[in-house]
Amino acid sequence: MRPTGQRRQWFPVMLAIAGLAAGGLALTGPSAAASARPAASQGRAALPDPVAKARVRGLAEAGPLSREVPVSARLYLAGRDPAAEARFATEVSTPGSGRYGRFLSPAGFAARFGPTRAQVRAVTIWARSAGLRVTAVNQHYVAVRGTAAAVEAALRTRLERYRAGARPAGFAPVGGVSVPATLRGDVAEVLGLDTRTVSPVRSGPATVRPAASRLTCSSWWGQHVSRIPRAEGKTSADTAICGYTPQQLRSAYGVTAASGRGATIAVVLDGSLASMQANANRFFAAHHLPGFARGQFSVNKGPGFTQACHSSSDVPEEPLDVETAHIIAPAAKVIYVAVNCGTFGSAPFEQSFLDAETRIVDHHLADVETDSASLVESVYSAAMRNAYTKIFEQGAAEGIGFNFDAGDGGSFTGPTFPASDPWATGVGATDLEIGRTGAVTGELGWGDTGTLENSAGTGYQKPPPGTLQQGTTGGRSLDFTEPSYQHGVVPAALATAGGTKAAHRVLPDVSAIGGATTGWLIAFNGGGGYRQITEAGTSGSSPVIAALEADAKHAAGHALGFANPLLYRLRSTAGIRDILPPSSPALVLSPPGNCAAAKGVCLITQSLDGTLHVTKGFDAVTGVGAATSHFVTAVARYLG
Repeated sequence: MRPTGQRRQWFPVMLAIAGLAAGGLALTGPSAAASARPAASQGRAALPDPVAKARVRGLAEAGPLSREVPVSARLYLAGRDPAAEARFATEVSTPGSGRYGRFLSPAGFAARFGPTRAQVRAVTIWARSAGLRVTAVNQHYVAVRGTAAAVEAALRTRLERYRAGARPAGFAPVGGVSVPATLRGDVAEVLGLDTRTVSPVRSGPATVRPAASRLTCSSWWGQHVSRIPRAEGKTSADTAICGYTPQQLRSAYGVTAASGRGATIAVVLDGSLASMQANANRFFAAHHLPGFARGQFSVNKGPGFTQACHSSSDVPEEPLDVETAHIIAPAAKVIYVAVNCGTFGSAPFEQSFLDAETRIVDHHLADVETDSASLVESVYSAAMRNAYTKIFEQGAAEGIGFNFDAGDGGSFTGPTFPASDPWATGVGATDLEIGRTGAVTGELGWGDTGTLENSAGTGYQKPPPGTLQQGTTGGRSLDFTEPSYQHGVVPAALATAGGTKAAHRVLPDVSAIGGATTGWLIAFNGGGGYRQITEAGTSGSSPVIAALEADAKHAAGHALGFANPLLYRLRSTAGIRDILPPSSPALVLSPPGNCAAAKGVCLITQSLDGTLHVTKGFDAVTGVGAATSHFVTAVARYLG
């Protein structure tokens, strides 16, 4: 059972005395993966860089920000004992520890690890003395506002304007930020100073298109085999899946009608589809299955959501995540935690995602979360990474697990964040072969390398296997050192870049179905009206893993919480399948979209993910392996 802890009483009283508005409940300590802060210089304590250098690309400097422009920022608080907080979060997440599964409530966490009165008082007094107006105080941060001149003087920085072509593109600090050395240990990082709006490429659902006219897709793996021009020594290939049904996925993962009972899954995405529950229930009814019962699906929106989003939604990502969660955990509650809309990848937008994750831990909205919005690590500042890490660490202390898509770019891009955070689970994808009876007949790591047949159907536009199209994004993180649960499991060659660098975290952690040629059906009501489509990608794999973790709550006797220490131990059980390379080239005929084309027939060679390779044991395509239909029973046996 989860201890409840004692609610902290001093905080509302202190705020009333200070004349400030309180908000939020809890605070985490500094990132366990953060680099050591530079030593104080001239009585100053340098803070983690609030600027992601990658955001400068495509933008031009436009001169200093006018001194009288109002600027807002958040001074994130360090908490009373960050080291003890990290130890506690580790212990409650590690099987075999005497504290395993003995989680705190949000109030208990705040009472034990939140900021002290002295910390909050010191930060607020300093901010006011520096000419800044304190606009909000909560267990996470002190929010301030002042002129650009006052902010620059207080944080010893310079605010520079940027433009994209002729358009203004926000501002950002130049040269780092610092606070008085007397606040060392009180202020962890500063957020809100980078308002630039450059938008990096997002990892979304994998490309899945309707079958070309001469290609008959398969309803189960191996249903249709087609003749092909000779490739890789073969003259025939399986055809891609039309879209697995909910029943097929439930069969493959051992799901029953009671799976997920007593658990809650949070889905975090930007925007909100007003017809989400109605669409889902219509979809499940069409497949003769119960949809969401009354009270089983809900939506959580933060302040300013309506003004920021109006009727915007993230389609097809939202129905993919919500409906997949219900497919794999049909008895679980699902709460959609809506993120305020904005320019994807911009610092303000990522702040909105952080705020949504914060609502989950502050109010314990769920037992497990899935968020399919990872971006390459370089677009996050050190300060933003630290702030995310603290929220995930708080979630671990409270028994909440965070799952993120590893990305669909294969070896085209580097590891993604927040998936690469040591306190999060990065989820990769596989091509899952579900046979006619609903049993799994095979599984490969996801890496689609493809080429189009020529117009005559006698050969190929490029020699097979062709060019990498899509696949799991994995590999060595540039920002986080190797966490303890990866010690001895991740090959040293992966963790150390072939022995040339220090050991770092490697993605992904675990995998599930998500390959583009083995996608599954979802439905939504978009611009073209209600329709069923086939979707896939690591953004579909993440809700599969989150839902399986929800299914395992009853078997474990408590929520799994931060699951990585357990997942890495399950790799030698029936709950995790070690994914191996195919014994011979695995060829699949698929729609032209899977070869980035509008017409023709695409020949995919599976399990080729560029420079990322599937191997025995841990690898950078599937992690420790893929969850199986025995996942829940394996959890029960291991913890029993």
